[in-house]
Amino acid sequence: MIRPVGSKGYLGILAILFVALALGSGCQQAKPPLSPKAAIFAKEVQAAIDRIGPPLAGPVARKDAPAVQKALVKAFSVCADACEGMFYNVFILDQEGILTAVYPPAVVKALQFSNYTAVKKAFAEKKPNQSILYQPDGTPTYIIYVPLIEKNEVAGILALGFEGNQVREKRGVGEKEFLSLEFKAPVLK
Repeated sequence: MIRPVGSKGYLGILAILFVALALGSGCQQAKPPLSPKAAIFAKEVQAAIDRIGPPLAGPVARKDAPAVQKALVKAFSVCADACEGMFYNVFILDQEGILTAVYPPAVVKALQFSNYTAVKKAFAEKKPNQSILYQPDGTPTYIIYVPLIEKNEVAGILALGFEGNQVREKRGVGEKEFLSLEFKAPVLK
């Protein structure tokens, strides 16, 4: 037989609900701490993002492909020592997700990346995220997609590509840990 809940019953239910809500977030699994090697890798990559990103936002926002390429080459000349051997490839996407520049410099085909989940996420959330793409031979390529923000709008994406096996072997950062790293969009000065 079901009895109607009296005022004390409602108070009891509300108390249980409040306790569950208060403790609910405590049941989530905490992120495991980064390994020392991953922390160093993340710090070095963030420093490179902070050096490379700001000079690119303006030319990307203006959709000036030659100026984007020139700014990309100049940014890498400024961080030559710190960036040496760090990246496998660097590319710039415009607001539509179209490839506009690469480093090392090369002829750029108008490739479309707007349908990539990580690119969509970087545009939507205005914060970096990463993915792993696999080459036909199975070699992983780690990629960080960094939004270039100009006047509070994402002007384009700075994508940093790393040869996954080298990051794992030389830097000690595997796929799962790479995907758990957190980066910040560069602050324009």
